[in-house]
Amino acid sequence: PTAVKSASLWVLLTLTVLCLPAANAQDTQYISDMVLVPVRSGAGSDYRIVNRGLPSGTALLIYGQSDDGEWTEIETRGGTRGWIPTQYLQQEPPAGLLINDMRLELEQVRGERDRVVSQLNQSSSEVNEADETIVSLNTRLESTEAELTEVKRVSAAALDLDLMNQQLVAELESERSDADLLRLENVRLRERIANNQIMDGALAVLLGVILAIVAPRLWPKKKRQDGWS
Repeated sequence: PTAVKSASLWVLLTLTVLCLPAANAQDTQYISDMVLVPVRSGAGSDYRIVNRGLPSGTALLIYGQSDDGEWTEIETRGGTRGWIPTQYLQQEPPAGLLINDMRLELEQVRGERDRVVSQLNQSSSEVNEADETIVSLNTRLESTEAELTEVKRVSAAALDLDLMNQQLVAELESERSDADLLRLENVRLRERIANNQIMDGALAVLLGVILAIVAPRLWPKKKRQDGWS
């Protein structure tokens, strides 16, 4: 029974070791802020450098760690595999990467705002009712830009940006929704104007037909007098 138990233990240990790299390979971590990290061929500073430096924000697949936990085996998306100090890794994208993403989102919202304004300028006077919505959207954009400036100011101090990032993302989503609603209202106003023009044309045609029928009856021709009367 002892031999059977030992064999079972060895089988379980072997399966655990075999499955561990596959599980770790699915984990993604990032190079921390303001760091250029060299990749080495082994877990130690005396090993050969296989990559002179990974910039901040680089996403890496994690395969495992050294026994002392000071080195982590990684692989880049380009296929470079090696070891880097564990202290330069973090679970979440660095602040600089988040700021770039927020800047792209802000540019997209700004572009959507400009397209909506262009469409409104080409509409009829009824579209002027949407001016208040445009003002509100501009105010939100200014608020978002101010918050983005604040994020860039405090990022150098390595503050926790998770909560602020979530708030900014939520505001950007709200602004996109407002822009979509404004664009839909603009389409409806255009359709209403087109329908009114069609109705005006139809009424004008109908009025012309009625006048053509009724006018001769309003002014009947005088009977010609007979000379024998």
